[in-house]
Amino acid sequence: MPSQLAEGFRQSFIRMSPPVKLLLVVFIIAVFLVLSSVLALLVAMPLYHLGISEIYHIFSEPDAENIGVIKFFQIIESVFLFLVPGLLVAWLFSERIAAYLKANVKPSGITLLLVAGSLIVAIPTMNSLALFNSALDLPEWMNSIENKIRSMEDNAGRLTELFLAGENGIDLMVNMMMIALLPALGEEILFRGILQRLFSEWTKNPHLGVWISAFLFSFIHFQFYGFLPRLLLGLYFGYLLLWSSAIWVPIVGHFVNNGFAVVYYHFSREPMGETTMDKLGTSPENYFILSLSVFFTIILVGIIFLHEKARRSYPGSYAGGLSGSDSPFR
Repeated sequence: MPSQLAEGFRQSFIRMSPPVKLLLVVFIIAVFLVLSSVLALLVAMPLYHLGISEIYHIFSEPDAENIGVIKFFQIIESVFLFLVPGLLVAWLFSERIAAYLKANVKPSGITLLLVAGSLIVAIPTMNSLALFNSALDLPEWMNSIENKIRSMEDNAGRLTELFLAGENGIDLMVNMMMIALLPALGEEILFRGILQRLFSEWTKNPHLGVWISAFLFSFIHFQFYGFLPRLLLGLYFGYLLLWSSAIWVPIVGHFVNNGFAVVYYHFSREPMGETTMDKLGTSPENYFILSLSVFFTIILVGIIFLHEKARRSYPGSYAGGLSGSDSPFR
């Protein structure tokens, strides 16, 4: 009887329309935002022997000495704001979580290698786009807002530098989990696995689903001067899911993108934003490198598209291929 009640409860959510499901997702995220904050406080206070006022001071004036506390809150947020709500929503809206999230589809090893390579090759392109984005000015009547945004960006940059300033293997592993692994799992499950699917179902257009979820993915980071490169990244991850029908492809791409930066900054020992990698494609003498980056990125993305299209057109010739009915290319 309890199992029948649970199944009936679940079916009521499965039968909801996409707009109602989206509202429910927003509500669940809001609830977990509050719960994660309360949980992090309740655990951090005895764990670090701190009071609420002391924790507030650490966040308002972060420094290297207390960065461990902020990392703890960041990890809790990644788990309970993205990963847990995403898995809960997938359970509510489906009878098989893995199938709903497209986590039961085996990705192509060739695709994963090409995705990793494309993200590395695209670094100069992304640097150039970030530079263009940072040079955008808001209208004069919005000066106060622009000053506030730039202040928030500067604070976020300093905090990221503190995150990446580890000196040993443990710091590197913690940063890889906090900056690469958890965001790759949580954000891709929520934005690509859940929101992209719901927006596609609502609009009856998979491309609109990709664009809307990518916009929200970039917006939710609240970094205006990094909005365009993050939007492009969100679009890429969205189309990787659309082409491959495997959530593991954008997850691996997200992990590689963030993880490469973590490893690079850990060993570079140079200020963030001033390294050789940061400057690629951002100055006239690097325009040739930028041109190569754009060219080879387009080529690699095109190869990924054609490879995944072939896997669906001739599923019997490719390991892990899907049936033609699952193809997004028709």
